[in-house]
Amino acid sequence: MRSLRSLVGLTVALFTAAGVSSGLAHEEQEILVGRTAAGELKVDSDFAQPVELPGSIFSGISGYATGELAFHSTLLDDAAIDFFQLSAAADLRFVLLAKEPGMEVWNDTGSGYMATNDLFYIGPAPFDTHPIWNLVNGASGSVYSISLKLRDLNGVYPDTAPFVLSFTAGQVLPRINIARMDPLHATLSWTTNAVGWELQSAAAGAATNWVTVTNGPGITCSNYSLSISTADTQQFFRLHKQ
Repeated sequence: MRSLRSLVGLTVALFTAAGVSSGLAHEEQEILVGRTAAGELKVDSDFAQPVELPGSIFSGISGYATGELAFHSTLLDDAAIDFFQLSAAADLRFVLLAKEPGMEVWNDTGSGYMATNDLFYIGPAPFDTHPIWNLVNGASGSVYSISLKLRDLNGVYPDTAPFVLSFTAGQVLPRINIARMDPLHATLSWTTNAVGWELQSAAAGAATNWVTVTNGPGITCSNYSLSISTADTQQFFRLHKQ
């Protein structure tokens, strides 16, 4: 019997060679908020849309989610584009006006999804506010939009015109994690975001004939989970896109 440590090393090497990883890093994207010379709120966002949402890494949040798309108050004045710093007397919120089915925004307490016409706390400038944008149910390649506007509760500035943010599900490139349970058993786990992927096994890493594992996995939190015996002949495992 090959030791569990050896099995882990060979398994990870196999997954890397197969091009399966935990996904690419996502950079923070900014919705800059300022005002015009005429005293109107103004947003400036130069990132590409739709925003690609990675598989959720947040406990208790399923699907695809990010907190990297943030509201920032501008720190500079730019007269060339009529964009200036906000008054510290303003107290901002965003208002969720509409959302397409499957697309959600978590409220500012983290207790649940925002309903239409709910307010999300941004506060006075300077601010750096990171809502959790969450595509709960969505197909890769499809676009899901929400509509919102900014509001100043102190009335220093009028509401902005509605603006739209669009999102899409990023490609999930799942990897298998392996953990020793006892001297004779280990647990394989992988994200439930891996829709359309199936677990396969083979007796050798270079095998041409992989066999689909028919034992149905259970679900623990946001992961599929399957117990395997480490007392049997050595096995290799992979996730295969159907």
